[in-house]
Amino acid sequence: MGNGRKQTALWLVFVEGAALSLGIYLLLTVLLSALVVKAVLPEEGSFPAVAASCCLASFAGAMLSVRRSSWGSLASAMVSAAGFLLAVVAVALLCWQQITWLGRWGVLLLCGAGGGLLAGLLGGRRRKRKRRPVRRGRKA
Repeated sequence: MGNGRKQTALWLVFVEGAALSLGIYLLLTVLLSALVVKAVLPEEGSFPAVAASCCLASFAGAMLSVRRSSWGSLASAMVSAAGFLLAVVAVALLCWQQITWLGRWGVLLLCGAGGGLLAGLLGGRRRKRKRRPVRRGRKA
C-alpha cells in the first residue's frame, strides 16, 4: 500500500536537522582550532571563520529539515535553525554562565539564523510538471 518508506515523526525531522547542524559545527570548530594552533589561520581570522562555520552548519541542518518535512520550506528551515541555536546558547550558558548578546555571540546567532533563512529560501521543493494532453489536429 505504501511506497516502502517509513514516515518519520515531524518533530524527529527537526531534531535530526539540529543534530546534524551541531555535529557539523563541532567538526568545523575542531578543524578551525587545529588550523589556529598550526598557525595556518591567524588568530584574528578565527572569529570570522567560526561565524562562517556556524552559518554553514545551520544551512546544512536546515536543508535536511526542508527536504524531509511536510511543512513549508521557510518554516521548517527556521525551526531547525532555532533548535540548533537554542542548543548552542544552552551550551554557552552552561559553560560560561553569561552571554554578551551585543558582542560576538550576537553575530554568531545572526549567522546561524541567516544560514537557516538561506536554506529556507533556496531549499524550495521542485514542483512536478503536469503533463498536458497532446492536442491533435482536427480532421476536416
